[in-house]
Amino acid sequence: MKTTRRSWLPILILLAAAIPSRSAGQGAAEASVLDGLKDKRIGVLIGSTHDQFITSRFPGAEILRLDASPDLAVALKAGRCDVILMDSNTGRLYRRDDPGLGLLTEKIFAERIGFGFAEASLRDKFDAFLRDLRKSGELDRIRSKWNDDSGQTEIPEPPLTGPNGRLKIATSADLVPFTYLREGRRTGLDIELAYRFAERQGLLPEVQTLPFASLIAAVASGKADVICSCITITEERSKQVRFSEPYYESGADILALKTNMALGAGRVDAGDDGLPAVETAVIGAMTGTTGEQLVRERFPKADLKLFDDVMDAIAALKTGRLDYVITAYTTALRAANANDDLAVRSEEYNHEWASIAVRKDNPALLAEINAVLAEFKADGTLDKIIGHWVRPDGSPYEIIKVPQAEGGPPLRVAIAANREPMGFHQGEEIVGLDPELIQTIAFRLGRPVVFSDMKFSALIAALESGKADVICSNMTATDERRERVGFTDGYYVNPQVMLARQSIPAGSGRTGFFAGVKDSFFNNIVREKRYLLIWQGLKVTFLISILSALLGTVLGGLICFMRMSKRTLLRGIARAYIDLLRGIPQVVLLMIMFYVILAPLDISGVLVATFTFALNFAAYVSEMFRTSIESVKKGQTEAGIALGFSKAGAFLHIVLPQAVQRVLPVYKGEFIALVKMTAIVGYIAVQDLTKASDIIRSRTFDAFFPLVMVAVLYFVLAWILTRLLEAIQVRTAPRKGGAK
Repeated sequence: MKTTRRSWLPILILLAAAIPSRSAGQGAAEASVLDGLKDKRIGVLIGSTHDQFITSRFPGAEILRLDASPDLAVALKAGRCDVILMDSNTGRLYRRDDPGLGLLTEKIFAERIGFGFAEASLRDKFDAFLRDLRKSGELDRIRSKWNDDSGQTEIPEPPLTGPNGRLKIATSADLVPFTYLREGRRTGLDIELAYRFAERQGLLPEVQTLPFASLIAAVASGKADVICSCITITEERSKQVRFSEPYYESGADILALKTNMALGAGRVDAGDDGLPAVETAVIGAMTGTTGEQLVRERFPKADLKLFDDVMDAIAALKTGRLDYVITAYTTALRAANANDDLAVRSEEYNHEWASIAVRKDNPALLAEINAVLAEFKADGTLDKIIGHWVRPDGSPYEIIKVPQAEGGPPLRVAIAANREPMGFHQGEEIVGLDPELIQTIAFRLGRPVVFSDMKFSALIAALESGKADVICSNMTATDERRERVGFTDGYYVNPQVMLARQSIPAGSGRTGFFAGVKDSFFNNIVREKRYLLIWQGLKVTFLISILSALLGTVLGGLICFMRMSKRTLLRGIARAYIDLLRGIPQVVLLMIMFYVILAPLDISGVLVATFTFALNFAAYVSEMFRTSIESVKKGQTEAGIALGFSKAGAFLHIVLPQAVQRVLPVYKGEFIALVKMTAIVGYIAVQDLTKASDIIRSRTFDAFFPLVMVAVLYFVLAWILTRLLEAIQVRTAPRKGGAK
């Protein structure tokens, strides 16, 4: 039976809502709420007092540690944690702007907030500055202004001169209302106090943005003169930093979603009966992903199986060839929601950021995208985009039509659009979190977007070869990848999880065979007009096959002529060509042509595929032509010359017709092999029949119907082409009998 880890949330939320104010009885109720969290997933800011509190109180809890408050809210809404701890004032503003967030319990402990300094003398000056603000009542007015900040508070301006030097300020820019970005500028309570203090001391402020966990180290090492980011004063931190007098008192609130976010997909706990140990299991992963790297490093004894498409791995899991599939949380969640016999295992194996990849030689574009990302994080645009697509409760997506810029140079985006909801096809459009994000960024930069959908393992090659300007496809910035391409700041944490099989209880709603076929036909063909994808893919497959065969036949005839030439040089060139082309795997040759040899040319993948298949086809048919010609006895050529034909005439009228008849049966088989070989063009972002099947499977998570459907279509296409060749063979056959 499918399970959920969140059935306790409504009870706890009601319990918290029933406690209107702090009292003697509230302490016991609050303790009860806290005790209910000990085996839940709790999100905290890494290195914060909240982190220390939860770690010490619940050593066995599953703790999700993130660098920024917006990331905590996103993680909660994405279902990657059950509750989050947040500063009371910050949490209040988040709840005001997001009605879906609820207060589970408030101020589980008090916090005194202060500025941290590297030098005692500068700290003492700041304390005097604070005392003056308190005495005049200005500090209360500043705090009140930012406590009620609704995004309209005037952004503080830094002093423009510093006759007494510079003040190096380190802060994090993601903690409303203390320090954050708005309209691309730093603002907040802490920023205003820092600017006022700098102006009073005649210092020019230099603000650097760091992760919260790095602030203490920055001031302790002398990289910063002062740190400010709603930093709680603790004894442990006071050993490294000279804290000011507290300028603010706050508390820690626990937030949860108001709704009971039952995933609709089972969560299978590690160690459940019937599940094999991960350490020695058969695990499927998509080639080139962090999941593959993670299994190799953490589970070296596991039997790792690699797949070019995550849907192929899921199909293998459903048939029992795999024990687990490791993939991104969002993909696993969608697969489990679509398949009753699949469930997401509870353990998360990493929490690395997805980033946008940019070519190493284009730092200007990298800086532009980072600047826009920073604005989106500060003004809530990024959270809204994520909320449109990450729907753990299975609710419909909120599809926003992003306007396209006009006139600017196109931004060529490489994407593997087979992982819903990060990036997938809806009809003829590519939609999802990644496409909406990069389109919104590109619109801000004044550039229209052109997508290239390809295999995930081919993305970096496309970027390095100049076929794309950026990669936006839920790609993690690993150290190995950073050696080849540049990465922006992270925009989403999508952990790697294990997808497992689970038994389906009797009477769980299984349909009959014919009803299942009917449902599959509707979901894979009719819904969202997916038959258009099949039709477009079929046309591309047919076009590439016919053009490749025609061009390859002509080129094969030329190679055959060179192979039979009396000139040693021509024979050597032809022989080398044949050996080389027949010795290179077709998929490798295709990628070399697209990403290396023809990379400088701005030509479509269809043309590259046509030319590549023609080159390969020519190598094989040239040998067919040669052997067929040589099988015609030389005496017939001599007889033709004796009858008055020239040598060329004898070849055209006597030898060639017989050679064509002898080569057609073999040629027919090679041509059908060519048609089937076109199924690999998805590696170079060509949407053929097989790619259309992959797109449909990535949406429906039906492992079998699209494959069977495409197999039938290939068979029908091959049968039709075979009949055409047979008709040609009959028309060119010599007539039996003759004049008596």
